[in-house]
Amino acid sequence: MYLQTFQNQNPSTINETLKLRDELMKSGLILELSEKLKATQIKEEKVEFGQKLQGLKADLIKTSDDWIKDLQLKAEKNEKIDYFDPTFVSKTTKLQPKRIHPVTQVIDELVAIYKQMGFTVADGPLVETQWYNFTALNIPGYHPARGMQDTFFLDEIDENGENLVLRTQTSDVQIRYMENHKPPIRIIVPGIVYRNEDIDATHDMQFHQMEGLVVDKNISVANLKFFLEQTFKKFFMDENVQIRLRPSYFPFVSPGYEVDIQCPFCHGDGCRVCKTTGWIECVGTGLVHPNVLKNCGIDPNEYQGLAFGFGVDRLAQMKLGISGLSQFYNSNLSFLEG
Repeated sequence: MYLQTFQNQNPSTINETLKLRDELMKSGLILELSEKLKATQIKEEKVEFGQKLQGLKADLIKTSDDWIKDLQLKAEKNEKIDYFDPTFVSKTTKLQPKRIHPVTQVIDELVAIYKQMGFTVADGPLVETQWYNFTALNIPGYHPARGMQDTFFLDEIDENGENLVLRTQTSDVQIRYMENHKPPIRIIVPGIVYRNEDIDATHDMQFHQMEGLVVDKNISVANLKFFLEQTFKKFFMDENVQIRLRPSYFPFVSPGYEVDIQCPFCHGDGCRVCKTTGWIECVGTGLVHPNVLKNCGIDPNEYQGLAFGFGVDRLAQMKLGISGLSQFYNSNLSFLEG
């Protein structure tokens, strides 16, 4: 059904294709059926509208994916292949300078911001034990975050008889750091994480995350709010950026919060980026749970901690105005050099 629309619009780049798909997802028959589905109270109609809506969305996604594959095939056929011999030296050879990947640019920018606030950078393994990825973070064996719907489990077994995992967050590095360092602690942890996610414009099975951890005496939510406000004011180069904290649950913090940033594009008036709400959810945060401190050998009666984490790719999307996460990883040189 949507093939004719794509042929008429004829998007010539992956970015244009994803933008067209996003527009079609919010208009036409999909919008009409969505409104009917919300309005009706009749069970049979809900089933009918729901099935038609899912069918239309699946058709749209398949059409856009096929269009992107065709664009990539055409690009490969037209691309000139240069064979590079690293041992060959020529005076006439001209080096072609390349740009740093957009995600790396954003990570470097955030690291510079946090270093100004006294943070140091910590790193850790991508393949992790369940102790560091779950148990030490106050996530017991029955917690749904351990389920196959979120985590990639490996066949290899650790010394405790548990399957190794691809880390689902960079919080494992926080545990490793607290085990080997005494407070005061002030670190940030940028890195790749893996989730068993359905891939769409804002989700991928691998993405970059950055977490922060502060452990010291008399740490409070006020400290937490200060660090996050400074982060976004400097990152978006706007002193008027506002944030708000909403109560939420995370097993490794207490209390826990979701943090919304006032949309840096419309300043709260409502636009396409923030879906007319004026706010964008971007951070999970809270005060470190006492059990997590105990698991790392830190006395929670003497020290308190704050922790926060956000997706770097999502922030890069917001700052650079990019419609789909997949563009960061599809090796399209015209996009990466643009």
